[in-house]
Amino acid sequence: MKMMQDGLALEISDVAGFRIHVINHYYKYGLRGTLDAFKVKRSTFYDWKILYERSGRRIISLVPHQTRPLHVRRMETDWRIIAFIKEMRKEHGNIGKSMLKPFVDAYAKELDIKTLATSTIGKVIKRRHLTFEKKVYAKKQANKFKKLRTRKSPRVTTPGFIQMDSIVVYINYEKYLFMYKTSHQQQQEKYSSNFSN
Repeated sequence: MKMMQDGLALEISDVAGFRIHVINHYYKYGLRGTLDAFKVKRSTFYDWKILYERSGRRIISLVPHQTRPLHVRRMETDWRIIAFIKEMRKEHGNIGKSMLKPFVDAYAKELDIKTLATSTIGKVIKRRHLTFEKKVYAKKQANKFKKLRTRKSPRVTTPGFIQMDSIVVYINYEKYLFMYKTSHQQQQEKYSSNFSN
């Protein structure tokens, strides 16, 4: 029975075959010659030797075990966020993670819960299979939204201006505007990082 298991171990695992070859070399030529010949760390070799001898010199003990951890990290996402993403993609034709991001931020802020990163939204869509067959194909039409731009920013003479960032998202030709207040320190850090690059 032992010989059958040893033969099976050698057929299944090339690693086990190499390890038993190293151990047999040790029994014949000693430790120094074995370590020099196979370039194996002393601690690693003794791990193999102890496993082999404690098992009653069964080669099957040298077959490497699965190294996957017993407890792996699981992505925990609030069910309300998942339901919101599902509803948005159903109603607006499988919109992508980048377009969903500002809506998810606003919804999470309304519920006073932690929002999701753009990459996490993509993982939720993929793992929960939130892709639906029905797509919304918008008709081409002229852009009816007037571009609100200024040719030149006003010169700052007295304190009182608030610096803002904005994101504009169009879904089925409906315009959604998200405004973000940015501090002077954030702008300085952004400028300094751009300047250093």
